[in-house]
Amino acid sequence: MREFDKRQGGASLTDEYGNVHRLADELARGGQGVVFRTSDADLAIKQPLDAAGQPDRRANLRDRFRHIRLLPLPARVPVSLPLAILRDEPGYVMRLLNGMQSFEAFNVGGKTKKALDDDDAALPPWLSKVPDREMALRLLHYANTGSTRRRLFALARCAAILARLHSAGLVYGDISTNNAFIGEGTSGEVWLIDADNMRFELASAGTAVFTPGYGAPELVRRTDASRPRTDCWAFAVMAFKLLALCHPFIGKKVLEPEEDEGGWDDEPLEDGAPADLDERAYAGYLPFVDDENDRSNASTGGLPRTLVATQGLRRLFQETFNAGRQHPHRRPTMAFWALELARAGDRSLACAACGMSHFVDTQGACPYCGAARPPFVRAKTARWDILLPAGTAEVALPHRLFHPFSFEHNDDTAYEAVLDFSNKTIVPVRGTGPFPDDLSFEFVDAET
Repeated sequence: MREFDKRQGGASLTDEYGNVHRLADELARGGQGVVFRTSDADLAIKQPLDAAGQPDRRANLRDRFRHIRLLPLPARVPVSLPLAILRDEPGYVMRLLNGMQSFEAFNVGGKTKKALDDDDAALPPWLSKVPDREMALRLLHYANTGSTRRRLFALARCAAILARLHSAGLVYGDISTNNAFIGEGTSGEVWLIDADNMRFELASAGTAVFTPGYGAPELVRRTDASRPRTDCWAFAVMAFKLLALCHPFIGKKVLEPEEDEGGWDDEPLEDGAPADLDERAYAGYLPFVDDENDRSNASTGGLPRTLVATQGLRRLFQETFNAGRQHPHRRPTMAFWALELARAGDRSLACAACGMSHFVDTQGACPYCGAARPPFVRAKTARWDILLPAGTAEVALPHRLFHPFSFEHNDDTAYEAVLDFSNKTIVPVRGTGPFPDDLSFEFVDAET
């Protein structure tokens, strides 16, 4: 067997049809497998792993593929399905659009962390006064990867995919930053790449596959199988981590145990609760770090929630991680997440001075660097409103501004226009037709 590690760029694998695929860089690695980019920009290789991190030759991929291909997937849903099985090694070929990266690229880790640590250049002025250099580097990476705005739109598109799968009676099964991929730019297309565990929801039994730290309490405790509501939990964990830069259950009780754990008067552990604090947090035995009634596990870090989440999003987090922790049916469905994330993204604009985005209609100045609020345009209909940066000449007005919110089409461009802020005009591009009567524009000057 060839050496299987992270240094195998250039190795060649052959699929069942005789096509040869040359491996390039490693894209993502998780408990169930590893994904490699290939020399074909639109294809990737997924290989299942065993407990030792080697190719799992016991995996019955042929039966698994047959099952996946018979599922009633919604038309044009961006989920990367197996295209062909590898001939001599376990694994399969799947589609991957050119230039895509996993959501894990939003986090500081691996090569990104090393590059930041090795960079001796001075931090930008807005970060120079942050006492914790590691946090300053994390914020720099946050800004460099699109800040809150790009994360909100990426998560909104991911939520819309999951909502479409759930509406067809399907469970995705393993939501994590390694299984969601995004293209370049703020408007980058989002795909889910790992369909291995996708199936119908079952009344009982079934599989329970999850990435550590993302599993719903009932999966971690092995009291239930994967369901749409466990997908909702894992997605909410991913959203909270990407936006707030902290885990929703790793708070004071875990990070400062000497103050809260181990005393003679500690409350006894619940039946079945693990002794390890991290495991106890992931299993839902500890309160949400932002629990409004129980501050015993309060957050000790991360970004202020009001800067990265609208009131509607904060309400979804509260319902998922408070009531939904012990009562899974209380967790908001993916439809609510898709709607609120898109709405939040449309209220967020980037600061020209520091690159961090924020909700400009509620802030008189950038909360990160103090720069004055830039001018913007509010496009509004009876259904929706969206903020447009004043410096943009050509703008695309999305489908959701004029039509009922659609999981498949809400990002589609309905109208193209030319914006001239100095003359306070927005005119449709030739060929797109006149604007609807209920569309209005408000030109908001810079804060002085």
